[in-house]
Order: sequence, then C-alpha cells, then structure tokens
Amino acid sequence: MTNSTTPAAEGQTNKSDPVILAHHEAQQMYFCPQTEELIFLADSEAGPFEQHWRDMLTRMDEYHQANGEYSSALEHYAQAYTQGNQPATELDKRLKAVDAAEQALQTKRDKLLEKLDKFSTEDMTYKDVVELLPIGDTRARYKSGSVKVKGATGRRYVYVKKKIFDDALEKKKLHPVALNGKKKGQGKSAGQKNKQQDLPKGGEESIYVTNSAGKSRIDKDKLAKQIKSLNLKEIKLELGDAARWFGLEKQLDWLERDASLFEWADTWNASPYIDVSAGAQFLRYAHNLGASVEFNPEKGQFAIKGEAKGSLTLASGFASFATYAPDRLGWSLAYQSNTGEKLDMGLLRLCLEGQVTGFIGASAQLEGQLQVVRQGDTQLIAGQPGGRLPRFRERQLKSKKPFHQRMDAQDEGLQVSGEVFVGAKAEGALKGSVQWMKPTPPAEIEAKLPGILQGGKNSGEFVDFCSISGSIAGLAGAGAGLTFHCTFLNGKFCFHFAASLCWGLGAKGGMVAEVGAANIVEFGAWLIYQLYQLDYSFLEIVAKEAFNTYSRYCLLRFQRSADEMYEIYKEAGDQVVDISRIFLKFIESLESQNRKDFEASKRRNELASSVVSRQQDLLRYTPEAKGILLYLLTRHGVWDHLDTENRGSGWVPDLYQERKEAVICVLRSIQTRSEWSKVLCRMTRDGSSLAQGGNEATVVAGQRQQLVDFLQEGFNRDTDLYKAERELAAIYDRIRTEVAWGYALAMNDSMYYQLNTGVNPNYPQRCTFGPCEAEGPRTA
Repeated sequence: MTNSTTPAAEGQTNKSDPVILAHHEAQQMYFCPQTEELIFLADSEAGPFEQHWRDMLTRMDEYHQANGEYSSALEHYAQAYTQGNQPATELDKRLKAVDAAEQALQTKRDKLLEKLDKFSTEDMTYKDVVELLPIGDTRARYKSGSVKVKGATGRRYVYVKKKIFDDALEKKKLHPVALNGKKKGQGKSAGQKNKQQDLPKGGEESIYVTNSAGKSRIDKDKLAKQIKSLNLKEIKLELGDAARWFGLEKQLDWLERDASLFEWADTWNASPYIDVSAGAQFLRYAHNLGASVEFNPEKGQFAIKGEAKGSLTLASGFASFATYAPDRLGWSLAYQSNTGEKLDMGLLRLCLEGQVTGFIGASAQLEGQLQVVRQGDTQLIAGQPGGRLPRFRERQLKSKKPFHQRMDAQDEGLQVSGEVFVGAKAEGALKGSVQWMKPTPPAEIEAKLPGILQGGKNSGEFVDFCSISGSIAGLAGAGAGLTFHCTFLNGKFCFHFAASLCWGLGAKGGMVAEVGAANIVEFGAWLIYQLYQLDYSFLEIVAKEAFNTYSRYCLLRFQRSADEMYEIYKEAGDQVVDISRIFLKFIESLESQNRKDFEASKRRNELASSVVSRQQDLLRYTPEAKGILLYLLTRHGVWDHLDTENRGSGWVPDLYQERKEAVICVLRSIQTRSEWSKVLCRMTRDGSSLAQGGNEATVVAGQRQQLVDFLQEGFNRDTDLYKAERELAAIYDRIRTEVAWGYALAMNDSMYYQLNTGVNPNYPQRCTFGPCEAEGPRTA
C-alpha cells in the first residue's frame, strides 16, 4: 500500500447512516480559492497531508460537539432548577451532568488550541490555515443500496496549517499550478497572511468578478473556460517526471469530469460578497465548516452549535451570533462598598448578538474566556488566550467574594489597530443588553390568598436595563477604571462594567452600555431595587450626578412622555446645569403661591391627577423624588382655596380631595421605615435633606405634622384631623422594618406586600430564564 492509500478515515463514524469503512486513495489534487491555484501532491505526501487535515477537522468537530452537549446539559439543569419542586437528588444529578459536560468541553478545547497554537493579542491573529477544496474522485460511494462506504473525501472544505503547506512546498512535494493563466509566483502564495478583508479584485484572467452593484462573485463561465482550456499535456510536461512520480495521471484525467468546483461556485455566489483573506479562511474553519458542510448552492449558511447560537455566511467570511454571557442562568453578583457594606445585586447576564469577522471573530468562538477590545469609538469582544471561564458551580455561588469599585491595573483592556475591525461595522459588530433578574409579583397582586401564594411559580424574569452597541461614540470615557459604575454622560445614563464580572478573573477590558428611551423604565426599576436592597443607604455604584438626574427625570415625567423627556436630556447633553435649569423652571411653575398666579393651582391639580393615575410608577422613584412630590402637592394658597376644582367630586365638598389622594399614593409606595424617614426629610423643592447633625427623628416628626395639617384641610377640621392621623399611623405601622429581598416592590397596603417578608425562597430558583437559545438573527 502506498502512502496515498493510507486509510485516513479509519475509525470515523457517521451516526446518521450505516457505514462500511473502506480504504481509499488519498487525495492528491486540491483547489486553493485564495490563489486560484490547483495544488498537486506527491504520492508519498498525500497520505500524511490528508491525515493532517482530517485531524484538523476532527478536533474542531469534537469541540463543537462538546459545546453542543454542554449547552444541552445546561438546558436540562435549568428546566429542573426553574420548576422548584424537583427533589434535591434530581437537581444534583443534573448538576453533575453539567460538570461532566463542562469538563469534556474544556478537554476538547485544550486539544484543539494545542493544535492551533496560541492566539496573539499583539496582532489579534492565530497562525494561518490554508483553505482547500479536494478535486478528483470525491464522490461518496455506496454499496448494497443505501449503505454508505466511508472514506471518500466528499464535497467539502479542508484546512491545513500553513506551516505544513509551506514545508511540503519547500520539499518539492507540493506543486501549485495557476488556474487563472498567471505564471507561477505571480499571485499570492497560499495562506499568505492578510488580516484585512480580501475581496478578490478580479481581472481579465481571474474567476472573481464584481458586478455593477459592487457585489463580488465567481464567474462560472470563465471557470469552465479555464478548466477546459487547461493544457493537461503541458502541465504534465511542466511537471515532467514528477507527474509520474506524483502519481497524477489519473487525477489530471479526472479534472475534466469533476463538477465540485462549479458546486462550490454556486454556494459562494449565494453570499453577499466573497472574502478569501487569511482571517476569513480561519473564521470558516473555526465555525466547523469543514466537518459540518458539503457544497450546497441552496444554503449559503450553516448553524453554530453550543450556547452561542448563530450562522456563518460562507464566502463572505462573517458570522452572526447570539449568546448569553456567561450563560442563560446569569451570574450572581455582589458589591462591597468602601465602608465594607455588601450589596447583593442578584443575577445579571449579558445578552449579545451581532457580527464577527476574521481572526478576532474566530477567537470569540474558540477561547474559553472573552475580553473587550477597543479601537477608537468601537468596542468588540474577542477571545482571551489562556483564560478560563469560571466553572458553572462557581458562577452560581451567592457567597463568592464581592467585587470592589476600582478595576485592577492588569484588567485594563486592549486598544487595537483598525485592521482587526475591517469588515466589522460598528453598528453590526456588537449589540445587545445587560439584563437583571427582576423580581415580579403575581398577575393579580390584589388577588385572594391562594392566588398570591401561587405567584411563587414565577418569582422573577430577566429584563433589559441598558443596551450595548459596537459604537460608543461620546461615551468612551464613561466609568473608566471602575468595575461597575453608572454615570450620566452626553445626555444619557450609561454604564461601564469590567469584563471580569462576566467572564471571570483575568478577563481584560470593560464594556460600555447606555440607557435608551426603550429601557429607561427598567433602568429605574433596577436602580431603585438596588437602593431598596441597601435599605436606602448610599449607592456607590451610581454617580451622584446620575442619581440626582434620575430623580429629576422622575418628576419631569409628569409633564412629558418618557421618550420626550429623554430627548430633552439628550439635547442638554452632559450639561447638568441645563438639566437643573429645566427642572428648576418646572418646580417654580408648581410651587408658586402668588395671588396673581391662578394657573399654579391648576398645575398642582394636574400633578395630583397624574400621580393618582400613574401611582404604580412611584415604585420606581427615589426617596428624593417622592419627597419633592409631597412638597409640591402640599403647596397651597389663596387661589387654591378659591379654585372650584379643589372641592372634590362628591356631594359634600372636600377641599383638595385629589391632592390628598395623591399624597396618600406617595406614602403607600414607601417600602421600609428607613425610606419613610428619608422621604419625609426630603420634602423640599430640590430633594435635599432637612436632617442635619443627627436630628432626623425631629425632622421626621415635624414633616409628618405638616402632612397631617394638609390632610385635615376642609370644612370639618376636627373630624378630618382624626382621620388624617389615623391614616398616617396605619400606613406607618404596616411598613416593614427590614427589606424583603427577592420580592417585587408593591404598594404597602396590598395583600402581596403584607404577606411576603424576609428572603424570598423562590428567588431565583422559580424564575423565568427566557428561551433555551438566545434570541438573535439566524442569517447575516
């Protein structure tokens, strides 16, 4: 047996069809799309060469299979975890399956990366591979009807390391022949490094052409003409004795009958454009093209297995992806303040989608840990060489060490050249959101007792509270150097968070996210719940100016819609002074008690009406915003008494009826006694605290009396006084003294609020973690 008949496929199985292993002559002729060359191999080199690329494909395929099995194990565990009624033994069994799949995935990844060499963070590349198409008798042969004989190459893509290719060329065991008519050495050598998008420029003799719309494609007519015009006798003469030495006579004869190049052309012509750069070749290999796809002109794409779901556009060399980071169950996050206070932030996760290209896109698929890299105002994720994502069990531990505000110096990210971003437009390179596990109440929060208790079946769900994009123009400096920080910049609330929070210790860089009009409501819900968890003490992870700006936003929302209000903020940009001026004008229009300002009374009535009709919004308001509301609602003067709209709607007149109702709504939204004190102390025009030097209790008592005085305003003052005092006492008595962590915020007179105290045992176990796969585009 010659080396060309080495049974390279020995031991390979195909579970979908019955297989009979059969030895075959190793492939000796290939086509290189990048250089438009036929590649001929010596008989002695063909067997080892084929064994090499089969090993390359096998390792990549095994890695992708392990990735898919890990994703399945994780999904299986998540199903039991979210049901909440599974026995501990069943949950432990599924968790052990996740451990095993995770370990298997790491083993397969290590073997693959050992084969590929280390990813370079200097030029963001791996060692090149050469993409080849086998030419010759590549048909999958059959015996006994439908029984497939395994061993033939098949219509596929194969990949070899450039070093292997170059060594064979140097030893004169590999001979390239230009298909496009160029003389040897005129074009690029196979596998030549080219990180930039390499769209074939075409030319008189090239099979790559560009149409009037700028779309590159393969000219099949020109391809047919070139194959037909190949002078096989001249090639054999050029090869001389090597043709017989190579054993190529049969291979050359087959070339005229082979259709695989035309099938390949049809497949690539289905893509938007053609990219044969080194980066595009490697991306196709990294996404398991060689093991997963045979030429299919009807499908220019194929699916990616594992937690990251997506598709690869073959010829264009870019991949669309959608993934959760670190996984669909999120990670438990805790923060330790400068004073040593710990903030349990619950579960968070990233939901990412977008497009990746070249080596940097391949690294995100292959490496165990990711990092954030930047080029100017563009951010992108890339693989972190040598890194490891913390084990699933580690990510789920609530008792893990909390993070601190400052990033470690070694965690700062990379600034890279523009070359690695070529072909990855900022608007498509990366997009997504940061999600938090938001505690949710039952559908009917005022339902009877059984209904409230059944609400534990779904105690939370992941929701977006800020968005991510590839372009961070105007936000690049947000929170620089801080692990997790919210600030207000250029008219937007924005976040900076370290990659290490998502992908574990050692992950480099930090990602910038912004709050848009679409998620300003959920941003408010997230912010207030973090404040609630601290029982309304100082929240260090939010900049003071950002916190104050959000408090003002809460008040201004009573005049405009969320979209309109946020547009005003954007127009003001980062000029907090301008926003303060807008807010001050709003306050002055409501607090005026001038005898000539009759309109102020009407505006206070409109404010009261808005508070009553949108009282659930108060659950997303800061204590400062609630204090300002109470201050504004209790302003009254001569014109307010004369205003006939302040008599109520009943037969018996009730002075300031709707304003009183609005005041009670604000008090009903208070969650703890600590918040009660802070709200009453901040009954001022700007939300500043009246409590100074430890006199909080005195201030609270005085402000409470002001509320009683306002609530008793009317014609029967004694009766109203007793009613007001009883009402305030009842509210205060039912307010919790401690935080009920894991339960949704609710009005303090609701059945849900009164029944649920302490820590929610169903949070996050009985939460909704979303679909099994990340939602995202499946085509590019």
